[in-house]
Amino acid sequence: MSKFVFTLKENSELKISDQTPIYKIDDNYKVDPITYQVIFHKLWQIADEQEKTIQKISGSPIATDAHDFNVMISNSYGDIVVLGTGVVMLGGGMDSMVKWILENRSENPGIHDGDVFLCNDPWIGALHQNDMAMMAPIFVDGKLFAWTGSTIHQVDVGGVNPGSFCIDANDLYAEGQPWPPIKIVKNGEIQSDVEDLWMRQTRAPALLAIDLRAHIASINVVKSRLMQLIDRYGADTVKAVMEKSMDYAELRLRNRLRELPNGTFRHIDYHDVSQKGDRGIYKIALTMIKEDDQLVFDYSETDLQTGIINAPLISGTSGAVLQAVLQLLCNDIPWSVGGIKRVFKVEAKPGTILSAEHPAGVSMGATGSAWLAGNCANITISKLLMGHSEHKERLVAGTAGSWVTVNPMGLDQYGNPFLTMIMDSMAGGFGARSFADGVDTGGLLCTPSGQYPNVESNELFFPILYLYRREKIDSGGPGKYRGGMGVELSWVPHDTEQLLLTVSSFGSSVPNSAGITGGYPSNTSLVNIIRQTNVLELFKESKIPQDFSNLQGKLEVLPPKTDLIQQKGDAFYYCVQGGGGYGDPLERDPNKVAEDVLNGKVSNKVAKEVYGVIINDTGEVNENKTHMQRERIRKERLA
Repeated sequence: MSKFVFTLKENSELKISDQTPIYKIDDNYKVDPITYQVIFHKLWQIADEQEKTIQKISGSPIATDAHDFNVMISNSYGDIVVLGTGVVMLGGGMDSMVKWILENRSENPGIHDGDVFLCNDPWIGALHQNDMAMMAPIFVDGKLFAWTGSTIHQVDVGGVNPGSFCIDANDLYAEGQPWPPIKIVKNGEIQSDVEDLWMRQTRAPALLAIDLRAHIASINVVKSRLMQLIDRYGADTVKAVMEKSMDYAELRLRNRLRELPNGTFRHIDYHDVSQKGDRGIYKIALTMIKEDDQLVFDYSETDLQTGIINAPLISGTSGAVLQAVLQLLCNDIPWSVGGIKRVFKVEAKPGTILSAEHPAGVSMGATGSAWLAGNCANITISKLLMGHSEHKERLVAGTAGSWVTVNPMGLDQYGNPFLTMIMDSMAGGFGARSFADGVDTGGLLCTPSGQYPNVESNELFFPILYLYRREKIDSGGPGKYRGGMGVELSWVPHDTEQLLLTVSSFGSSVPNSAGITGGYPSNTSLVNIIRQTNVLELFKESKIPQDFSNLQGKLEVLPPKTDLIQQKGDAFYYCVQGGGGYGDPLERDPNKVAEDVLNGKVSNKVAKEVYGVIINDTGEVNENKTHMQRERIRKERLA
């Protein structure tokens, strides 16, 4: 097997050169509880400052506005002690990058104080090539004490399509170049030859250059703060806290699992269209086995790798499982991922969509198959939680089940070339809980601190003018508790003649935000454009169209993966998925349905046909007709 196809190993199995001495302490080293808490919370504060540093320095709206990045602090072997609150899936591979570096770089070119390694190789740890990671060793007394690093999604890293979601690719060789870990900073100085090579492959070199420096600045912050902590409490004490925090997280999760019933839980999701021109539907299947204090996530029944939607097991698939485990089972347990990962295993057959073999196309592995792997883990864990009277409050129905990627490119309103990724898909709907509705446009399960940008920010920096951005009616999955609504939006080019748009989405054929225990799924995603509209004439009349029905022109329903030119006056539209529902919609309080109708969250048609609620012209529930309607629906189900 190629060394670039990395399998996560136990620390004792790593082959590390003697040229990289490891800082070790006695396993029985004692730390009093107060000191433990103080140091551990300081490590979390350092990681938080690391995140803030990236946001302050990065010039990319992907990082500054949408928070599409994450940070970590690990022990000497890469086991994550602290994971940030950004894209949790990124924690699935940052540890494996460090372990790969230890095995393959400790002898040549060596690992030294002041070094930083760059990596975006999905078979080593990146979710896909756009996720540029930088990992830095931290030495104490000449020995490797810890690592810190971060991963930021880059707007473009090359490939056949702008934005590097390469819908025209047939395999890896038409996508952005994957880089195994390479030393880009040596003895504290950026290696200009390596940086030049990295910048040469992108359509947006300025953004990559500033993000590279954001990485380095955040690494310097961690090193400085960690050394201050060591100076105050001693290296052995800090090291002991790092190791014990992972043991504590493991113990807490194992104890929680012992409280839950053993069993086998399954879920199947579907990915539509694997590349431009394709019309296929592909199965993502999970069997989760829970036995005592261990979880096994087996994706072996997933379809064979195809197109550009694939994910390597080491990064995308493992990261997808990690985000579901952390959010649903560990929301009150410290995210010391190195300990939590000891509790579960992720399996898949090589050559399938979720265990892709080189050189499969993987540019959409993160916002594609790995996304659906996370959906499946979310639902199976929620099914497990349903079996416990108290822990069922932790479950969440399907959340923001798909992602719509739109990369506009062209000349901006200032006459300069631009390329970006619109991050409005961050406003997906959250799934319903066992006791309450999901949060409308509540965000993504995989990104606790994610946010979507202000309309004004996008209009300021890019040549687009929004007609509207709002919560989409009927997008939340019906249920006793309704799923949260997803967002819909439309824009026209502004102060430019045309835009080149690359769309790489999924979820148009099948709703991916599944319901729980009788709850319905959410809406599907949709991408449209109306050509040669009368929008400019409406503007002259001081009218802003609020719906496509208000526009004249030719409607085109676009496939999930396509590229197109949007001319001045063309109106572009897309919507994202809301959250799945919980429980039978016929059990929902009719007054809550009437309230949703009044607030524009549910249509009268869905209220009547799905919830079985009849609302009078006054907006009040007709109790008699509602009772009759619900009885009629129940009889239809039995028939």
